[in-house]
Amino acid sequence: MKITLTYLLAFSLAFLSRVSFAEQKYNPHTSTWETTTPDAQLQYNPHSNSWKYSAPNSSPQYNPHNNSWDMAPKGSVQKYNPHERTWETTQPDEELKYNPHTNSWKYAPKKSNLEYNPHKNQWEYPD
Repeated sequence: MKITLTYLLAFSLAFLSRVSFAEQKYNPHTSTWETTTPDAQLQYNPHSNSWKYSAPNSSPQYNPHNNSWDMAPKGSVQKYNPHERTWETTQPDEELKYNPHTNSWKYAPKKSNLEYNPHKNQWEYPD
């Protein structure tokens, strides 16, 4: 009985640690729900005239490969995504992850998992 309870507790903790990495937040400026990290804040990007959830210390960073301005935390870099043939502004330690539900690839934090967004009816990695 003790072993069963120990395994149940270990499984529950592992499950909760995976679930708490991403959450849904409503963006009133776009009227959409975004899959994002719990600490993300709604921020305005004056270059693209848009609002998006991003890391608390984010600011607009120029992406010369896409000729665009991305909201990104200090220390972000541009990495090439060969599967999508695009350049993404991302953290240096993020890795390419595959989403089998959309048949697409994107850079995401190493410990992140797909999160179901019931408002969009799709699976996403947090931005």
